[in-house]
Amino acid sequence: MWYESQIDVGERMAFLEDVVLFCKRELNIPEEILVSIEQEDIYEDNVKGWTTDSAEDDEYDIEIDTHLGFKEAIITVCHEMVHVQQLHENRELDEVEAYEKEELLYKKYINNS
Repeated sequence: MWYESQIDVGERMAFLEDVVLFCKRELNIPEEILVSIEQEDIYEDNVKGWTTDSAEDDEYDIEIDTHLGFKEAIITVCHEMVHVQQLHENRELDEVEAYEKEELLYKKYINNS
């Protein structure tokens, strides 16, 4: 089991990138879809994270707040990956769906780690 106090920034990003790969498989997002993840100080924007459709085809950018604890960061990445799926499928962003799936994805990720 991992403990947040023992994880440096590089290891944290490696975990979060692993969460992205896990979510891509679980949400049937094709492997060739590029998803980049960054940690930014977006606390004042009153969000935990957001997803943007990159100018390039099949590329998406996720930013999560640097102030999030490790568990909350993983859940936020799961949430944002649902938005990647929605964008890739040309659907409207649906927060209800993202909130419903984030916890399921998180629990499945933790149980498989």
